[in-house]
Amino acid sequence: MGGMAAFALPVSPRRAGNQVAPAAGSLEPSVQPPSPPWVKDLIIYEIATKGFTSPDGPETGTFESLAAKLLYLHELGITGIWLTGYSLCDPHHFYNIWTQYAVIEPDRLDPTLGTGKQFRALVDGCHEQGIRVFLDVITHGVMKQSPLTKKHPHWFRGGSWGMIDYDWYGGHTDLDDWWVKVYTDYVIKYGVDGYRLDVAIYRPDLWERIRQNAAAAGHDIAIFEEANAPIPGVEDFTQHENDITLSEFATLLLTEHRLNEVLARAIPEFYGWKFGKVGNYRVVIQYSDDGSRVEGATDGTETLRVHLDGLTRDMVSRRRGDNKPDGIADVQLTVERVAARPIENIIVADGIGEQWQLHGSNHLPLAVEGKPPSLQLYLATLAHGWPSVLLSCHDNGWQGFPLNKNPYVAQGSRALFGYSVLFTPMIPIFFSGEEFNATFRPIPWESPFLYGGKEPGKGRWLYGCMLDWREHNEPRHRAMFDDVRKMIAIRKQEAETLIVQPDDVRPNVMAVDCEHDISVPTPYVRWRGLRAIVIAANRDPERVAHLRLRIPLNEIGLSGHRSYKVTNLWAGGAPKVYSEAAFAALPLTVRQDKTASGGLSILKIEANS
Repeated sequence: MGGMAAFALPVSPRRAGNQVAPAAGSLEPSVQPPSPPWVKDLIIYEIATKGFTSPDGPETGTFESLAAKLLYLHELGITGIWLTGYSLCDPHHFYNIWTQYAVIEPDRLDPTLGTGKQFRALVDGCHEQGIRVFLDVITHGVMKQSPLTKKHPHWFRGGSWGMIDYDWYGGHTDLDDWWVKVYTDYVIKYGVDGYRLDVAIYRPDLWERIRQNAAAAGHDIAIFEEANAPIPGVEDFTQHENDITLSEFATLLLTEHRLNEVLARAIPEFYGWKFGKVGNYRVVIQYSDDGSRVEGATDGTETLRVHLDGLTRDMVSRRRGDNKPDGIADVQLTVERVAARPIENIIVADGIGEQWQLHGSNHLPLAVEGKPPSLQLYLATLAHGWPSVLLSCHDNGWQGFPLNKNPYVAQGSRALFGYSVLFTPMIPIFFSGEEFNATFRPIPWESPFLYGGKEPGKGRWLYGCMLDWREHNEPRHRAMFDDVRKMIAIRKQEAETLIVQPDDVRPNVMAVDCEHDISVPTPYVRWRGLRAIVIAANRDPERVAHLRLRIPLNEIGLSGHRSYKVTNLWAGGAPKVYSEAAFAALPLTVRQDKTASGGLSILKIEANS
């Protein structure tokens, strides 16, 4: 790299996978994506249609059998379903079972699931129960036997996942128009409320057209992508933004990923990290003259000295390939002891899963200013759109997952479900069955291997779980359902305080100091106006936790009132009245986790003026 006076993020076109989109496909950022007003109230429940119900044995779930469960879903309280099963697909390609991801004809409903009339009745039935419907879209390609490959061979180029991929960047306007029509028709003809995009968005310009078509028809939609930050004006949130992952899964795939631990035990720390207040950042500088590398971190000196400056200037977009700042402040690091030598690359890792680099497309981008021996690094950490938290999805139990482990995440933990998901200021997403601690039962022919069908019946991929609805009436499972239903009801009842705000707006979340007799997740308080909600949890399945909380009334703007009404929303009972002095050491008992009405305590504090 030439002179050392200053660096800037290299200008590059938007990337999708290993292909480069034309400049015309890029979109200018806006202050806020035009999301429907109901997006912030979503509680999303993923359904794999074939295994959700089994009216005639394994893999016999249909639109009609799903519709028969809508009163149950209404009772649970979810407000959106992510439907991973509707179009014509291969019955054995992935894990030896039927999956939406082995799509053959995306514009044709699978006849084994039902007719167009039955599908429309399902969507209408969801709407009658206050539930939005999102379809899973496989964006990269189709199965090789798809009639589309013979009818339109010029639409395809290369392949992935054992399939043939669309040639998205070949200038095929007929492919573009067909794609837009397919997903506009699902909205207009069937009334669906949006889409989840598998793998990547690839062509945001086409999804912008689909969104415009839906709005013109009087039906606003929401779009979320599997990964990556949402694109302003096109997408609303990201499925994998904050992913709570089983520790066994993390050990296999994300060996240095601490995000699951932070979300499980330290929600306030998560927001401190997200908004640049705390965090351990490691910086690696690679010099180009001899390929040598030097390192340093905010928790030590080593060769480089690294200092966290917090959220400062807006220098770079979170989405790689955006050439302009995005209007959101970046986390700034100051790096000292940098040699005055040509730099090949700079790589930054934050210790809980995010990575940035100056060059390359595998991680988030960064921008650089200054000159040796001191550089300022700007890390794009926040995103447009709405924050989300993923408890579980169909990909839990991916190939390589231990065959003796359960791919469900909560597994009866009220603490994890409430503290880390439903009471956070994020859109929650979870897989069907979590709410009643369903036993994982693989479809009898599900394989533990992605391809080939070997060892049928031993698969652990959560998509292939066959729910046994008889369990729901068993006391242990029914108690879990009742508790999750109560959590969702509290979230809705206290929506004014438990508000979800855009991803780049720091929510009112603060740690609550406490004395405790056993280890517990850090309690936190959320507040708005003259009300506050305190969330405390106990992850121990055997011991009761006894806490004394110091509620920071002054810091949250609630001090100075003559008295306060405190209601235990979780345990129930009549409200109690306290003076301000009582909040210096408020006693609280949290029952053991994984038991009925255990694992949590939710206090509502109201100031009496």
